[in-house]
Amino acid sequence: MLHHIDIHVRNIDAARDLLDALAEHIGYRRIVGSDEPEEPGFVGYETAAGGRPRFGLIPDPASLPGSTRVAFAVAARAQVDAAAVAAREHGAVAIEGPALHPEYGDYYAIFFEDADGNKFEICADAQACRQFSPRDE
Repeated sequence: MLHHIDIHVRNIDAARDLLDALAEHIGYRRIVGSDEPEEPGFVGYETAAGGRPRFGLIPDPASLPGSTRVAFAVAARAQVDAAAVAAREHGAVAIEGPALHPEYGDYYAIFFEDADGNKFEICADAQACRQFSPRDE
């Protein structure tokens, strides 16, 4: 199971603004902001239920975007639509969708990049959301 993802960004303020706006739409909440010497400016997010997988934003002036895409599953198309509005209002670029992508089957998603060129996707996948919902340990 995925534990966490670190996303390196040149512009932490823009990345934090975008991910803060998207967090509630993708089932996450911000939990950490750090000025520790080993992690100055780090911003962390956990699932809304209070767990993993987590992701974090790490300020990195030398960061260059790669071809990796981070995809978040939500339960319904309406959530993809709501996230798309938030993404547009908070600095997302290279936006594709939200739309049905028949090349992937019955797949409804939005694809976009943050201000640094990091690639993201939000897709409607109710089955994935059920599979990773909180369970008793």
